[in-house]
Amino acid sequence: MFDTALTKDLAELLGKQLTFKDIEAVGGYVFKDHGYRTHAAAGVDKKVSISPLNAARQLVLECEQHGVLKELFAFVFELEGVPLNGRIVHLEGVEHLLYDLSRTGVFYDFDRRRFVEFNTEKKSLPNWGALRRGREYPLAVASVDICQNSELVRKYKPAVMEKIYYRLWEFLKQKLEPYDGRIWSWAGDGGLFAFRGAEAPAAAVSCCLEILYTLPVFNLQPGRPVREELCLRIAVDHGSIKFSEDTGRIVSETINYAAHLEKKGTQPMGLSVSDTVYEALPPSLRRVFKREQEFEGRIAHSTG
Repeated sequence: MFDTALTKDLAELLGKQLTFKDIEAVGGYVFKDHGYRTHAAAGVDKKVSISPLNAARQLVLECEQHGVLKELFAFVFELEGVPLNGRIVHLEGVEHLLYDLSRTGVFYDFDRRRFVEFNTEKKSLPNWGALRRGREYPLAVASVDICQNSELVRKYKPAVMEKIYYRLWEFLKQKLEPYDGRIWSWAGDGGLFAFRGAEAPAAAVSCCLEILYTLPVFNLQPGRPVREELCLRIAVDHGSIKFSEDTGRIVSETINYAAHLEKKGTQPMGLSVSDTVYEALPPSLRRVFKREQEFEGRIAHSTG
């Protein structure tokens, strides 16, 4: 479950953000029945100075040797926002540790306070195994919509369109996987995708461009129950979003802006991005946006 990279990252997370006294306190909680002293564990005299980073490495090593590494990880995950030695702990980057853990096939369930294994089909956890309810994170979101969907439903009836929606959902899911994107909501005729991490804006734009560029191939698939080609429009924004497990009910200005820009400021088979997303893109991706417009007090950029 906890490979060398994870344990190394855990030690660095603790050693760079906690004091020596804090780390000893963490060890005391994990080894509560036997007590914990860093100098004794390291086999050095109490007069010898030990840096917080080395103390953290020693604690991780002791937990490995005594089979309580899982308890240490769980304690650290629960430590965020909790008082320790008279101050509230804020561990920057703990969500990255949670995410890396989820890539091994395990995630930490904060509601049940235990580690849960999941199979590869569930690797599309909406929180990437890292985001916690009620906390804000910088995320990129893409609002996606099928153009003229109402006309298609009237012409072919909902039952026929449901088959198209399912095929499209499978197509989109495959496109999202290489970019580690998540489908946060999908109502048949459209939905919301989310992307996390430092490269979220670029990942979102790259993914959406690939969807639009390869949609003609989707439309060529044999056995389609409608003659018309499906047409999409997409808009992307990036900002701070308060996470909830019920992703379809998350309320956010970032989500609202992406949805409004997609519906009112984007052409069929076009992609629009907010100023925030555009500024975060490398020059190679900026070049695909040919049109600039003022939209809801901000500058948006579109492919056409």
